[in-house]
Amino acid sequence: MRIAFATPEYVTEDYYDGGLANYVHRVAGALAGMGHDIHVLTLSDTDDAAFVHDGVTVHRIKSRGWWSRLDFSIKVYRALKRIDSQQPLHLVQFPNYSSCGVVSMCLLRIPHVLRASSYQPALHDAMGVTRTLKVRVVEGMETLQFRLSRHVYAPSHTLQRTLMEEARVPHVRVIRTPCYLETLDWDTSVHDRFLKGKPYLLFFGRFQLHKGFHTLAQALPRVLTRYPDACAALVGRDMETLLATSMADYARAQCGGAADRIVVLDRLPHRQLYPVIAGARLVVLPSLVENLPNAGLEAMALGRAVIGTRGTGFEELITDEETGFLVTPNNPEALADTIVSAWIHPKREEIGAAARRKSLEFSPETTVEALLAYFREVLGSTAGA
Repeated sequence: MRIAFATPEYVTEDYYDGGLANYVHRVAGALAGMGHDIHVLTLSDTDDAAFVHDGVTVHRIKSRGWWSRLDFSIKVYRALKRIDSQQPLHLVQFPNYSSCGVVSMCLLRIPHVLRASSYQPALHDAMGVTRTLKVRVVEGMETLQFRLSRHVYAPSHTLQRTLMEEARVPHVRVIRTPCYLETLDWDTSVHDRFLKGKPYLLFFGRFQLHKGFHTLAQALPRVLTRYPDACAALVGRDMETLLATSMADYARAQCGGAADRIVVLDRLPHRQLYPVIAGARLVVLPSLVENLPNAGLEAMALGRAVIGTRGTGFEELITDEETGFLVTPNNPEALADTIVSAWIHPKREEIGAAARRKSLEFSPETTVEALLAYFREVLGSTAGA
């Protein structure tokens, strides 16, 4: 099949560090490896000629300005129309995030699916976003995409329920996110420089409120007091939030005299990130909202015990004290309790091994085949329409 993916972020771009970029890369690469003709249209800082990356043809689209979402949507439509004119596309996949499919859904007759990785109103609530006119327009465009889409899928039953109950999307299929290690060519230099020989817990991802970073920051003082040899490694993009202009500084301030036991590292490529994950005693991901967290899957695939949150999709990965640990979200006291007990849990390594086995359920052989079956079902239902 000839399939296109539109996305506001992709791994070929310098700015990317989000789960959506990794998801599209993994699915597109897996499909290309199966012999399908795959095209990715990504938001970019430049407009370049199409090029091939890991077997996938990448088309960069430059878009800026206050109206960039609509501009990007228009340019995605034009690019898809051009690609389809060269050789017809069988299907296009759009994300709910960024609303880049709105124009194409209205004007193109190419069958499409909408993959939901979040529900913007819930995400904005967790981030403490004020409902300005711009925010309401963003949420309205997402709602319009859902209304225009007959074929919507989500990576978790948690998000499926949210979309059906709160967004009133009538039919949402669940198709899991593929999980596999991006590379076996590891670079241990960052781990060896900053963390070698230290017992540490790890958070990796954006330092944002909806990721529960503030909850971890508030729990850390008690953990570091209880275990004087423990460190905390915080890896990812530092962010400005309603609580602080720098969440890394916020975490340091919370820990006072123990701040020197916090190791803050910028975003790392997988070949440097994987040794950091593999060396962690615990991985702590206290999100307030999630879909099916890629960070959690990666940590589990590397045999680490993960502390995740109830009601956010982690329960579909973790059985408490069997394949990881679960805690109430946005509760620093409960999180500290869980970290303190999990740090010395007698079966922590066994739990990590069980987590690795659980991650195998999300192998591309299973998940990408399920997605292909869904694509064929969509094409069958749209034939002659």
